[in-house]
Amino acid sequence: MKRERLPKGSREVIQLLEKEGALTQKAIINKLKDMKPRSVRYTVRQLIDRSILSEIANFSDMRSSLIGLNKQNEEIIKQLSKVSITT
Repeated sequence: MKRERLPKGSREVIQLLEKEGALTQKAIINKLKDMKPRSVRYTVRQLIDRSILSEIANFSDMRSSLIGLNKQNEEIIKQLSKVSITT
């Protein structure tokens, strides 16, 4: 079975969401100033596709959705946030 790699910014996005809770994609981009907006959007999309993150309806502004950690994969998320990225 082939092991898939996560995007480089995955750790930063996961740690931000652990600390801040669910945020909109725009808020994630604003808080991660060291990453390019395109990279953040790609990373978020990849993490959602792998069920590490989940999209939640934003009832205060229905034009956007909140992105948060998927509670069903809490064990995987803990492991990902501890792993150091080596290049």
